[in-house]
Amino acid sequence: MKAVVLGAGAWGTALSHVLSRKVEEVVLYDLDKTYLSLNREHRNPRFYPDVLLSKRISFTDNLDKALDEAEIVVFAIPSKAYRFLARELNAKLKQKVHILSLAKGFDSETHERLSVVLRKEIQEEKRYPIVSLLGPSYAEEVIRDHLTCLSAISLDEEEAKRFQMLLSGENFRVYTNTDEVGSEIAAALKNVLAIASGILAGLGEGENARAALITRGNAEIMRFGMAHGAKMETFLGLSGIGDLMLTCNSMKSRNFSLGYEIGREDDASRILAENTKTVEGVFTSKYVTEIASKEGIELPIARAVFEVLFQGKHPSEQLSSLMQRELKSEEVR
Repeated sequence: MKAVVLGAGAWGTALSHVLSRKVEEVVLYDLDKTYLSLNREHRNPRFYPDVLLSKRISFTDNLDKALDEAEIVVFAIPSKAYRFLARELNAKLKQKVHILSLAKGFDSETHERLSVVLRKEIQEEKRYPIVSLLGPSYAEEVIRDHLTCLSAISLDEEEAKRFQMLLSGENFRVYTNTDEVGSEIAAALKNVLAIASGILAGLGEGENARAALITRGNAEIMRFGMAHGAKMETFLGLSGIGDLMLTCNSMKSRNFSLGYEIGREDDASRILAENTKTVEGVFTSKYVTEIASKEGIELPIARAVFEVLFQGKHPSEQLSSLMQRELKSEEVR
């Protein structure tokens, strides 16, 4: 069996490590030739120079070569690149493949969920049902074999089970879920809350504040998700509260660490101008705020983050404004 992982970054490399336990050939594909040394040294020179990778893992910058006789294709690239690479894949594929999606976000042009993008751009005769792997997972812990639990989500339960069996092992446990809408919305929106949590920490607020933020933020995610057909129980699972708790409490999270720096300066302008990393929550805050406004969904925390990132509002002022909102019942309405 051969698997191709599109994207040789931190998460793509970590998932390749997991795949290599049961897959005979795992090919990392990326346009960045920096990773070519992986074929000699069996190490990712940029992200994990101290981790010796399986000899089953190789690297190529040639997509045709990567896809030749592949049975599995993993999307481990930023959400903004999904549509472009999916179209390229559709043009080059000569055989039907199983597809696994790892990114947590929305399409930058159409605001569609990523599984929807893949279904639209890759012809049905060239792929099996789309599966997304979501949940609380830092790549650097996965590649070092720390215990991790995730969920394989698909509209097709049998396809989700296929990846469940393929990926699960002693330190890596995979559950299945068929609520694609809820899982993808939760996975994307938690990045916005992670920015907010980082901002609170940067402003000097304590754990009381972050606990309240996570709780009320999860209520916003549930409100948005259920308005789009999600199941409530999904938000209590790994792709819901599990991922939310992880990313809202650690500097390992790009979204949290970006928020932390913004909070320390009480301003986002310089931090955003100098940021070179993909931080999915930035774009997501804009998307969900726009949609919520059109559909009349109340998302005060997400809106506050959007106004800090895109309208020059100061985090301290936004926090004060949130605390002075009209008092209300906590009961879900």
